[in-house]
Amino acid sequence: MSINLYRNEQLVQLETYRTDPSRADQLIAELRKKWAFLREKGFAGDYPVEILRSSTSNGKGGNGNGGPEYETKVVEMFRWRTAQDRVNAKEDSAYREIQANIEATAKSEQTKESYTQVVRGFNSNFPCAGGVELLKGVCSCLLSVNGVVEDYPMSVKNGIVLMHRSPRMDIDNDGRNEMYLKILMHGGELVQSALGAIRVEQNFNRPNDGIVRSNQSGANDFPGTAIWRVSWRIHTALGPVLTDPDRPLIFGPATVNHYPPVGTHFHSPTGPVKLVLESTGQRVGTLTPGELTAFDIVVTKDDEIYADVLNTPPKDIFTLLDEHSPHMEEYASRHVEVYAGV
Repeated sequence: MSINLYRNEQLVQLETYRTDPSRADQLIAELRKKWAFLREKGFAGDYPVEILRSSTSNGKGGNGNGGPEYETKVVEMFRWRTAQDRVNAKEDSAYREIQANIEATAKSEQTKESYTQVVRGFNSNFPCAGGVELLKGVCSCLLSVNGVVEDYPMSVKNGIVLMHRSPRMDIDNDGRNEMYLKILMHGGELVQSALGAIRVEQNFNRPNDGIVRSNQSGANDFPGTAIWRVSWRIHTALGPVLTDPDRPLIFGPATVNHYPPVGTHFHSPTGPVKLVLESTGQRVGTLTPGELTAFDIVVTKDDEIYADVLNTPPKDIFTLLDEHSPHMEEYASRHVEVYAGV
């Protein structure tokens, strides 16, 4: 089953309500009740809901004193979890009651719109300010544990990555701009019949980072070339297992046309690496990384507190990028046969 990277784009819903200022708080309370209900029932996606409020003149007179009449406009935006959940919600009597209360509080003129595309990332250049991104993604690999499983197609399909990006700058003075990407936290989990619950997280004792470098000098930074390196700590029934501490997992390089690189497939050139028990260092198997892909932006936020230590890459990240960039097409042709529905 192939991955639908943009599975939630057609599930974005925006509704606009208008009401009298005296009833605005009641309308917002009903909308918050609706949101809580949708989340508790699992109908709405795990994304922030936005309720926007403004009070403006409606262009009409008639407030009793010869002045303009004011109204409050409330805009609600959220995502359904799936198309079927949208149908199920509308068939739920409790949801219909909540929606009826909202419509009774609002004036009759209201609009409801659904959107089919989310425009992502920065356009021509890397951002001039640092920032933090939280992404959802999927990572595939083949897992072998001695005497337990062999070449198990492990797909961590509910993974998240929290990372810091540096400002746009020519870090190595080669005339092309770069962004250094420091991974602050990443991980995901799955269940395998023989090993039970498996939790993948980063090995904080090893480098976990990446870099995007512009493919040209001049006015436009995009397209660029990006690469990642990570090391994992995997919780299993055997105990915590580490990927080879001396051999990081490489994903990419790949061409990126926007940032965050949602939808870009980062194929791994890293062959099988050993897995060792954290407690003893004993080799217990191998892991072959396949592909890393981000499929949703959860949060993008520019820096409010400047953190210079996060903007300073180690020199070997450039060596890594230069070593692998000539082989991008070859890496993209390699496929670890792991398919995950998300």
